[in-house]
Amino acid sequence: MPAHRHRLRLRLLAALVGLRPAAAGFSTAPSRGCPLHAALAHRGAPAAATLALYSRIRAAASPTPYTFSLLLASLASSSHSPRSPSPAAGRCDRLAAAGLAHAQALKCGALAHTVVTNCLLKLYCALGLLPDARRVFDTTGAAALDAVSWNTMVSGYGKSGDLEAAREVFARMPERSLVSWSAMIDAFVRVEQFGEALRVFDRMAEEGFRPDAIVLVSVLKACAHLGAVERGRWVHKYLEAQGFGRRPGNVMLETALVDMYCKCGCMEEAWRVFDGVRSHDVVLWNAMIGGLAMNGHGKRAIELFRRMLETGFVPNESTFIVVLCACTHTGCVDEGKEIFRSMRDHGVEPRREHYGCLADLLGRAGLMEEAEAVLLDMPMEPHASQWGALMSSCLMHNNIVVGKRVGKKLIELEPDDGGRYVLLFNLYAVNGLWEDAKAVRRMMEERGAKKETGLSFIEWNGLVHEFRSGDTRHPQTRLIYALLEDMEQRLQLIGYVKDTSQVLMDMDDEEEKSSTLSYHSERLALAFGILNIPHDVPIRIVKNLRVCRDCHVHAKLVSKLYQREIIVRDRHRFHLFRDGVCSCNDYW
Repeated sequence: MPAHRHRLRLRLLAALVGLRPAAAGFSTAPSRGCPLHAALAHRGAPAAATLALYSRIRAAASPTPYTFSLLLASLASSSHSPRSPSPAAGRCDRLAAAGLAHAQALKCGALAHTVVTNCLLKLYCALGLLPDARRVFDTTGAAALDAVSWNTMVSGYGKSGDLEAAREVFARMPERSLVSWSAMIDAFVRVEQFGEALRVFDRMAEEGFRPDAIVLVSVLKACAHLGAVERGRWVHKYLEAQGFGRRPGNVMLETALVDMYCKCGCMEEAWRVFDGVRSHDVVLWNAMIGGLAMNGHGKRAIELFRRMLETGFVPNESTFIVVLCACTHTGCVDEGKEIFRSMRDHGVEPRREHYGCLADLLGRAGLMEEAEAVLLDMPMEPHASQWGALMSSCLMHNNIVVGKRVGKKLIELEPDDGGRYVLLFNLYAVNGLWEDAKAVRRMMEERGAKKETGLSFIEWNGLVHEFRSGDTRHPQTRLIYALLEDMEQRLQLIGYVKDTSQVLMDMDDEEEKSSTLSYHSERLALAFGILNIPHDVPIRIVKNLRVCRDCHVHAKLVSKLYQREIIVRDRHRFHLFRDGVCSCNDYW
């Protein structure tokens, strides 16, 4: 055990030293009106201060179940003590306090009371100590558990990302409430299984439960990530029919609606919701600014940021991330630098993410050396994602000098991510450095690194269809491939030539590369959309990776040839293809 943790444990134990032995039973003296209990009910105090209060209560009278419920709830929301040398030491404070509180509750027989057991479960879940929570849950008799106990475990597992455990507890529940369903839907959203989240929501509705605001926020998040705008519109109509918009304090729901419409590329609907909100908060402003930036309206996003400041709202860390992204997507280098410099004027200290945005802005504008200097000179260590953004810029601008350094750094940071090797291989290959390219390829094979699978999603008639490169699982596979073949022939007649320079490096044959490009996941989704979606309805596709250069050219030409409006959301931004032109102006 580290020395500082041992000292903290001793200090916390000292708070309980010298107390008289626990009585055999609980005191019958009134406690709810006691000033010490009122103080214990306050949330957010450091763990040591909470234990000190408890020790004073113990000195005056035997604790009651009410005492322990307050103690455990207070510890669950305890804050970092200013006396702790670091956040890690502060967490040790809370862990030690939780163990001591559990021991006291056990010693006094308080865990025979369901409300105390539930507070202990919530405390362990709040601290991320799921094994401890499960031991309490499993050793407590069934008669002492209630719906809150079961819901706490489902929610705790969900928030920790342990989906299998959450499902197991959910399946065993003797009776489910709306809270149970809400916790399960949230669990799927947290691990990004958005399609499954919507299926659980459908099951909940079939069993007669009416969703509340918390459930609908989770559903809107799932719709946003899947690009399931029709399902999102259904939620919007439901909210209006149930009068949610007329109730005060629903800005969280309205923000989720704005975010959903923005992430589905429906900016007019996002604006209508935003303008109709009675009481804006900074999170809502951030959602709208970020949505404009992602959809290629960088100038309008920056204007909205200025309007936010004029209205008197104080920007937070997230505000500066989204407005710097707006500058990145529009190439506003000088304005981005000015906004970055102004952060401290608004009381916001630049963090790793802000430096990363600045470096991305510079890199996309072709200022690779300056971008590299930002990452090297920032006061904290850059994440791999920030180096990855710079590497993409090096590939875009074919900067081999900076790209070699950054590519090697990325492989060093994430040796198991095959995508890092592919970028460096492609940079070498484009510049004819075949020996270096082969060395990267050998290294990737020896380490068994794998590239993330590209997936594309498209919604139609309430169903979300998933495609991956070369997919043959879909019922309409034959029709889709036949259309793609016809599409390619027609595009070649107007001068389309495939760009195979960025195709996966494990293919040496140009014909094989060309074939692979033809069946990228977004092309399969696009063909499905043309086959099924009416001509006057935009085709909306969501991709989990960045759209490759050739697929970007392909989508522009298809939009002109077939006279279709195509909206593609990739990992970084939206692309609105119309009449052979993309809203990103080929800057992404």
